[in-house]
Amino acid sequence: MKCRVGDRVRFLNDVGGGKVTRIEKNTVYVLGVDGFEIPVQASEVIVVSQDTDSSVKQRLSLSADLQEDNNNIESASSSRIADIPEEVDYSEINFCVDLDNEVDPEGELLGLFIGFVPINQDSRTESDQDIYVINDSPYRVFITISKWIDNLLNPIYAGFLYPDTKNHVTTIKKEDINSELTLNIQSIFFKNKAFTSQQPEYFDLRLNPTKFYRFGSFSANDFFDEDAMVFSIADTKKEEILKSLTDKAIDESIRQKDGKIKIEKKEVKPLIEEVDLHIEELVDNAKQLKPGEILNIQMARFKVSLEGAIIAKTRKIVFIHGVGNGKLKHELRKELDKNYSKLRYQDASFREYGYGATMVFIR
Repeated sequence: MKCRVGDRVRFLNDVGGGKVTRIEKNTVYVLGVDGFEIPVQASEVIVVSQDTDSSVKQRLSLSADLQEDNNNIESASSSRIADIPEEVDYSEINFCVDLDNEVDPEGELLGLFIGFVPINQDSRTESDQDIYVINDSPYRVFITISKWIDNLLNPIYAGFLYPDTKNHVTTIKKEDINSELTLNIQSIFFKNKAFTSQQPEYFDLRLNPTKFYRFGSFSANDFFDEDAMVFSIADTKKEEILKSLTDKAIDESIRQKDGKIKIEKKEVKPLIEEVDLHIEELVDNAKQLKPGEILNIQMARFKVSLEGAIIAKTRKIVFIHGVGNGKLKHELRKELDKNYSKLRYQDASFREYGYGATMVFIR
């Protein structure tokens, strides 16, 4: 819809909008709520005060063009997992909502997950896998999932999720799980009422094929009746969990585990210490722990072990964190960069540890 002076508009490629104060050729000047006049291209705004239905149709037309581009990409790529779904229905999105300042009683915590569910539960490691995306939050989510191939993103799925729902993405064949696969997940969180702004997610999920050959990789979970392998993409709920855990509780969990473990003596290289951060090595009943609790316990052991190695003047220390979804490795190295910047670190020996360990040089 062509806008006119006095119309209320919203920006297509940015947050916000306002009232049109003047128009010069293809430039529209929009007065925002902060009192500043913002110049934008006429093609970058949609009118919301005259005809909301028309603005929705414009968005649908834009989405149809994007869908045609995706179909062109699909025909050029023979290695994609699945087809792009049909056009996303934007009719449920209200582009002109009546916002207020009341706090949403449903809360503001995010929970976005990717789940792999074996079709044959009796033979999980030999089964095809159903992939789901899970929105465990009061937010609505627009999400895209792509596969990295030769430094390019190949689209797999684009969809819209209502709060507390899950959508089937695709089914991946057993024979396709034979090499490392990296999925890229991007998402935007919003509500059709006043809400707290959330950072859009851009997350690369690296899937090691060996995980699909381990029976124990699939376990009971909160989202499926079947055993599944679930990866966290965005989970602000874990931050609340971490706040409830005290250092004393963490130390007690580690101390109880240490008191029950019978440590086997083995020959190690001189002046090199090895610390296994797998949660099964730190606590007895890991199944009762949530992801946030697990990460907090692992990071506590990491800090205690590193400080001990510094005091003991150990030359090198290897932390075995595994591959997983990369969260523990990321947090571990972030802690090193932030609080131990004088220490040098690198990937440990691939022959001994594969991709799942980091070596820190103390001196």
